[in-house]
Amino acid sequence: MWAWFVFLACDGPADLPPPAAAPTPPADRPGIQTPPLPTTCLHGLDPQLAQRLMELDTLSRATLMGGGWNGAREAKLGQSLLLTLKGRVNVRQDARVDTLITRLNLGGVPLRFEYTALVIDEPLPNAYALPGGRILVSEGLILLAEGDDDALAFALAHELAHVELYHSAAVYQRLWATQGWSEPAWGPLLALTRHATSATQELEADRLGAALAQRAGFRLDAAEVLLDRLPPAADADLTDLFGEDLLALPPELRALVLDGLGTHPSVEARRCAVRHGPTLPL
Repeated sequence: MWAWFVFLACDGPADLPPPAAAPTPPADRPGIQTPPLPTTCLHGLDPQLAQRLMELDTLSRATLMGGGWNGAREAKLGQSLLLTLKGRVNVRQDARVDTLITRLNLGGVPLRFEYTALVIDEPLPNAYALPGGRILVSEGLILLAEGDDDALAFALAHELAHVELYHSAAVYQRLWATQGWSEPAWGPLLALTRHATSATQELEADRLGAALAQRAGFRLDAAEVLLDRLPPAADADLTDLFGEDLLALPPELRALVLDGLGTHPSVEARRCAVRHGPTLPL
């Protein structure tokens, strides 16, 4: 849920290790198309910067949807990242989280993947999406939801929305295209997963996530309560299990991540995006 910069998509990554029980993608559905963010929800963001970020994101998504990127490739990448994560932190299934993600899958909106969700042993409230339909939620975020299934479902739907909108896929496309990494560097890629979406992408994910959660029968007032409880983005801890990987990033990418945390959207902007979710034509 924390992050910064939107990347243009170019050529895809090199061959990846074979997946192990990765989510099965549908027949390359194009993803959910959403209209631009309403300017009324850009509280605290520089209007010119916000406009540029949204233009870049639109171009990135169009390039991915019209190019060689497909669901099977994305799922393969996500599974490789998950295997790396499992080597660093305890990852488990949770019956409650399974039930919530199943409800979101069955919410009546055609999705790019059949999503799965796992819990990671991390005390900070956090959630993030791997390419290909894997949603990760921390123990800390589950505690922050205070037993409210509607609040936790919104957090899952927010991450699901990042995948539907190609936010996570665009990061990796750009990295391989600009850095020329012939071998995947899974740790730095995981660090980007945690910290590499822009302020406007976060608002887009809030808006679409709210729409998907509501369609699945969850209450949106719980989403706003959860947003109020989240710690400020400026307090994000970069010394977590990906801290060393952030340092391993190329300097220009590391600067984007570190500098960009200050542009995380305000709670006021995020609440506005949530309230616009029900108006999306899904």
